[in-house]
Amino acid sequence: MKKILLTCCIISAMLLMSCASASKTRKQHAVNCSEKLHQALIKFEKKKYTSAQYLLTEVMEKCPGSMGQDTLIMYLGKSWLGMRKPAEAKIEFSRLVQSFPASPLAVEAYYLVGYSAFLASNPITLDQTSTKEAMQTLENVVDRYPGTSYADSAKIYVAMCIDKMAGKEFVNARFYESINRYESAIVYYKYVIEQYPSSSLVARSKLLMAVALFKLNRNDEANALLDELIDQSEDKTIVKEAQALKKQQKH
Repeated sequence: MKKILLTCCIISAMLLMSCASASKTRKQHAVNCSEKLHQALIKFEKKKYTSAQYLLTEVMEKCPGSMGQDTLIMYLGKSWLGMRKPAEAKIEFSRLVQSFPASPLAVEAYYLVGYSAFLASNPITLDQTSTKEAMQTLENVVDRYPGTSYADSAKIYVAMCIDKMAGKEFVNARFYESINRYESAIVYYKYVIEQYPSSSLVARSKLLMAVALFKLNRNDEANALLDELIDQSEDKTIVKEAQALKKQQKH
């Protein structure tokens, strides 16, 4: 709450300074903008995002060209996030980055473009082009702003993007496995393993690929995969399952 009030005071001062040399009417507008801004940030703090957006938009319209516009846009974007509308939030954060590239808020806004894009990306069962685009933006954050908290957060969502894209192929593999199309299942498991080596689904894909190989009597390939899992996997559950599968095949 204190942070919100401090932000309000700073932007209010900027609005008043920007209108200091204007007429009495325009000064009155500046005061009105300051009051509405204060109300908007209080609404935001109380999670009344629709009301906050209405007031923020009114301030932007009544005080065009004033200082603090980047902050107003930032709060508009965050309000959309609060309303669980990441596609709309992405538009605002992109607008901030494009319109105010020198703003101290630009780095955070750029990260939030990627974050919003990830939230707005397609479900795992649909085309993952949108997820790939989100990942590219987040990877740019990591490359451009290393050592920042935004880069650290971006790395987490990059990993989630990778798992999501790998998950699309994993679901396909499971489908073919369910209808006994083991050759097709193997193709998709192999794709997960080779294209998304950092995914958390790789170990599970290798285990299930080994099961499919056993179904096709390709025992040597299956056992080689299981040995690799037992020797290299850090997932104790996967290791135990691989050991049990090898033991089962000996009987």
